[in-house]
Amino acid sequence: MKRIKKTIAILSVLICIIFGVYEHASSIVLTAVNDDFLELSSDTMPTKKSGEWYVPYNIFSSFGISSETNLENEELSMKGSEQTITFSLSQGYTYDKDANTLPQPAYYINGTIYLPVRLMCNQFNLSYSVISGENPIIRIYDQNAKFSDSDFVNNKNKNTEDIVDEYKHDTTVYKPEVKPDRSEKPEKNEPEPIPDEQPVINTTIRPSSVYITFVGKNNEYSNDLVNTLNNNGVKAVFFLPIDKGIDYNFARKVVANGNNLGFYINGNETVQMLDEINAELFYQTGVISRFIMSENESIGQEFRDNGYELWNSSIKAQDNKYYASKTAKNMLDMISNTNSNCVLEFHHEKSTNAALTLVIRDLITNNVDIRKITYADKIT
Repeated sequence: MKRIKKTIAILSVLICIIFGVYEHASSIVLTAVNDDFLELSSDTMPTKKSGEWYVPYNIFSSFGISSETNLENEELSMKGSEQTITFSLSQGYTYDKDANTLPQPAYYINGTIYLPVRLMCNQFNLSYSVISGENPIIRIYDQNAKFSDSDFVNNKNKNTEDIVDEYKHDTTVYKPEVKPDRSEKPEKNEPEPIPDEQPVINTTIRPSSVYITFVGKNNEYSNDLVNTLNNNGVKAVFFLPIDKGIDYNFARKVVANGNNLGFYINGNETVQMLDEINAELFYQTGVISRFIMSENESIGQEFRDNGYELWNSSIKAQDNKYYASKTAKNMLDMISNTNSNCVLEFHHEKSTNAALTLVIRDLITNNVDIRKITYADKIT
């Protein structure tokens, strides 16, 4: 019986560890500015998101940092004596006064704009500490702070207990309700709207040219892709999966707007099959295609021997997973790390057209040649 009780006790401890029962018994986190606690309320209480601590934007007014909102563009600008940081909440971008992109975005949480503590402190010459305890403390401070963290806790510990007890007496424990962030996949069927114009980084690290491709069966989002290419004077190649049937009406629109067509194959096709589809493609559109793309690495020489050219993408959009701003940022970050020509692969998702627009704006600003794949190009 003692052994059974001991086993149950051990299992109980393990369950507590797994489910976080031994983490802070209270979910209340306090905020301190220099040597003083802020009143405990939904306007001051920090929260953690994606591994970063966030606090409401108005807290930084204690350090002479002013705020200015642009409701039309859903932007918040934080202005100090030497630095201005702008958070675009609608697009998930953050940039400084020189239009340099910064890593952490801002979020709407319970109707309040929350800003990343680390980023704000780094940009405005502030410091911060995360003081652990039964009720953790996020302490933001500048040169006017008199106490070290340990002295601050020793001097304020009684106040901490009083603040928490009073808050618990007056209301239930506050748990910030985080709205879905803009990096997650959109849930509605409508295409994501094209973002407004915004500052674009001028960078010295960009390839001299890129190729834009689209892979997948066309759908209700596809016509917008052709229109965006046309509006920006950019041409691309649409790789259509032949196992799902080709929409020749869409193929004609692609060709009529100066783009090229390609075949996306799974590896079970034969050269004869492609030749037969090309015959029908020529009848329907007046063109044939010699471009193929596939995830099957075994595809190769037989198709080349019969005049087909295999293309592989080097940077794939995760437009089936993220919002446009996140999709574009991920792609541009990868482009920034290479001087080699890139093949960009987009798809036909609800966020694709907006992401495509953001990428094209950046490439044009940075004088990158956006080229259309031709048979003379040889990139595999």
